[in-house]
Amino acid sequence: RALQEMGWARDLASRIGKMSQPPDFSDELDQLERLQSQLTSGQNDSKDIYLAVRGVKRKIAFKNPLIDFDEILFIDNPYPEGAEWPHEARHRNGMMAVPGGRLLVLKGLHPSGELRKLMPEKPGSFWRPDLSFDATRVLASFKPHDEKSFHLYEINIDGTGLKQLTFGDYDDLDPIYLPDGHIMFSTSRCNTYIRCMPYTYAYVLARCDPDGDNIYLVSHGNEPDWLPTLLNDGRVIYTRWEYTDKALWRIQSLWTVNQDGTNTSVFWGNQSVWPDMLVEPRPIPNSNRVMFTGAAHHNWFDGSIGILDPNKGFNFPEGLTKITADVPWPECGEPPLDPIESPSYHTAGAYDAYKSPFPLGEEDFLVSARRDGKYRLYLMDVHGNRELIYQGAHHIWHAMPVRPRQKPLTQSDQVAWPGTGSDRRTPEPGIFFSPNVYEGVPDLPQGMVKHLRVIQMDSKTATTWTRDISPNWYSGPVVSILQADGVKRILGTVQVQPDGSVYFEVPAGKALHFQLLDEHYRALQTMRSFSGLMPGERRSCVGCHESHSRAPINRPYTMTQQTPAELTPPPWGTETISYTKFVQPVLDRYCAECHQGEGEAKEKIDLTFRPGTGVFNEPYASLVMGGIAGAMLVEDFDQRDPESYKTFRPLQHLSYTSQLIDVAMDEEHLGRKMDPVDLRRLIAWVDSNCVYRGEEDLRSIPDPDFAGIEELPIRPLCMNAPIIERP
Repeated sequence: RALQEMGWARDLASRIGKMSQPPDFSDELDQLERLQSQLTSGQNDSKDIYLAVRGVKRKIAFKNPLIDFDEILFIDNPYPEGAEWPHEARHRNGMMAVPGGRLLVLKGLHPSGELRKLMPEKPGSFWRPDLSFDATRVLASFKPHDEKSFHLYEINIDGTGLKQLTFGDYDDLDPIYLPDGHIMFSTSRCNTYIRCMPYTYAYVLARCDPDGDNIYLVSHGNEPDWLPTLLNDGRVIYTRWEYTDKALWRIQSLWTVNQDGTNTSVFWGNQSVWPDMLVEPRPIPNSNRVMFTGAAHHNWFDGSIGILDPNKGFNFPEGLTKITADVPWPECGEPPLDPIESPSYHTAGAYDAYKSPFPLGEEDFLVSARRDGKYRLYLMDVHGNRELIYQGAHHIWHAMPVRPRQKPLTQSDQVAWPGTGSDRRTPEPGIFFSPNVYEGVPDLPQGMVKHLRVIQMDSKTATTWTRDISPNWYSGPVVSILQADGVKRILGTVQVQPDGSVYFEVPAGKALHFQLLDEHYRALQTMRSFSGLMPGERRSCVGCHESHSRAPINRPYTMTQQTPAELTPPPWGTETISYTKFVQPVLDRYCAECHQGEGEAKEKIDLTFRPGTGVFNEPYASLVMGGIAGAMLVEDFDQRDPESYKTFRPLQHLSYTSQLIDVAMDEEHLGRKMDPVDLRRLIAWVDSNCVYRGEEDLRSIPDPDFAGIEELPIRPLCMNAPIIERP
């Protein structure tokens, strides 16, 4: 073992020696030669020689010129506690926090270094801090033990000048300094609940002034956004969980957004199973590559470290390499391909998880590694060399060097901010433009698309605080028999021009997805993700699933010189879609004679409205689960099947292939022509993927009440659930 360490030490010295301004390793290399001679001659005990070799190797590691600092900022924090405490969403809820955390600065990069406690004065818990660009101030997210939620604080690096920036019952988490002085963070001020976990608060991205005032929600979705971090080019990278008409399990991928909340774009992994969760991203200095932790949906605290190169692709396996080859990607299991960053990777000792990497260069980084149940802080490289820096009372996470750093580009602010509080105005709309909706959809014949439909998924601010258990429901209150879905409404349609272009306004701050429609308003292709715009934002997109490898088509954007179209609302307005309003009345009007009462076709399918499965009345369940309606069975896949997350081919799903819609359009079968509005209602319901409940249904459910409800930071509501404005 000592000989093995000698080899690794020499390799380490050789690698570092090739850097600019390399250190002098002559003394260390001479020591290794002497130790090797002692080992081969048997002069000393091999254990003593091994320890001596490790000491020399440590000296080599810390002579690395990238280590131009002697202080490190980090937290020492206990695990959360409570039901499902390691879950990706629940672990950061204030109600799960355990006191005992400390915000610390270590001077001297070794276990006996001088420790300086910045916070707290009273017991509490922390999540990820951030350091100002000049390294003089620290942002912290801290929950005092006698309060219910995390708040943002700022303190000088010497421990003076503590200021609380945010207040209230909501969790404010993981802040970062933006180059223009604003702060971006995650917050539960959206008042939403995880759709598949109704007893868990969600948190989305927000931005505020340096003093904590003027808080705006800049995310559009419902499920959590985690750990915003600045990239080298000034964009913010973060983890986003979404499952718009797709399985809920694996899609916790990396996205980017501008500092003002505009230009939300996928960075990597929105159609990938492996790794399960991409979290804690950090840019590698002077590189486009990003280092991250691959964590687990059901255990945030399991992890392996990887690197992504977006220039090589944006879904598995393109651009992905694993650093910590000794630990598999958790929960989702071993992938069919698992490229390793360094073929010479090795490890001394057994480690079962890694977290919160901080890259110092292409090959060197700080990292938290777990062994014997405890996370410790190490200096590590991609080849597996590691040196212990500090072991705390609990777990060391989110370490970063205390040193000034280059401020990324300050992006110009493109948002027409609507004001806050009593000064709030109606937000300006945003504008979408696509030069050709057919781009990227080769199976869709040119000229077939007549309209583009805009669907809004409402934020889930209503909760029963319990699940309606069934294989695919999970929600409370449940909205669909197929999946943990959200309440949907059609905002309207816009005409697609003969050349495939479209240019239109949408309301700002909403989670939107689009569908391409034929002349009958049937969906030919549907978007299984969501987008959204900030007030005044203008955004162009290419086709149905623009890829980073495809440049926009070379066509003059003449339409942008015109006035954008306003959405044309459907005949029923923008009420939310539900089975009882959109489907059953139509069935009663057109199908009752044969499929209800004494009708001769009732045995074939009974379309009488009657009790069914759980909250779902018949014939809803039979129409949907029997395949008649034409819904996408988005959860009808193995949780590790990549096919469940890919873009579906056009003309294969929803109303275009629906038996129900075929019959509704068959005048001979009905004996008459269906009223156009009734037909559009049926089509809209199918194209919403057959949701059962709308907003009115949820608001008819009493607010939950149970023992201990008064202890929660936010009172769960259903009938009286709030409507939260965004941004």
